[in-house]
Amino acid sequence: MSITRIITGLIALSLICAWAHYTCPYPELAQIVANPTKYSGQRVAVFIEARITAQTADGFILNQRGTPLQVHADMKNVPLNEFVAVAGIFQPPNSLYADTVHLAQGRRWKMAVSVIPVLALIFLLPLALNFDRQTRTFTLRRNASFYLFCLFSFL
Repeated sequence: MSITRIITGLIALSLICAWAHYTCPYPELAQIVANPTKYSGQRVAVFIEARITAQTADGFILNQRGTPLQVHADMKNVPLNEFVAVAGIFQPPNSLYADTVHLAQGRRWKMAVSVIPVLALIFLLPLALNFDRQTRTFTLRRNASFYLFCLFSFL
């Protein structure tokens, strides 16, 4: 891969990150609660690191990074401390009438399992490659085919 393609890809990635940062298409719960008149009656979505902290008679209490929100939904027996994505109509001062609720069941398990390929990279790549300090390049070792086979079978 040429250096031009790498630099072009990095520039494109940084432009996408800058666009996402400055346009802020999804406001966080703290922004919504801090300015309730701006979001009053609008459809909002809360999904990043949002957890259910308590259950109420007509829904549950949602907490995103320390900011609580009363969610009115037709869900009963909601598991506490579970990740959730909620979309609905925001009503001041601090309530959301949800029309879409998605429980992220197994999210912690998925995060734990995703660590396995990273550990495989950390342990198998140094076994397959040798770094030459004089030329500052990586070269394959003699038995690298076995380690690379093990590495790519994980990925």
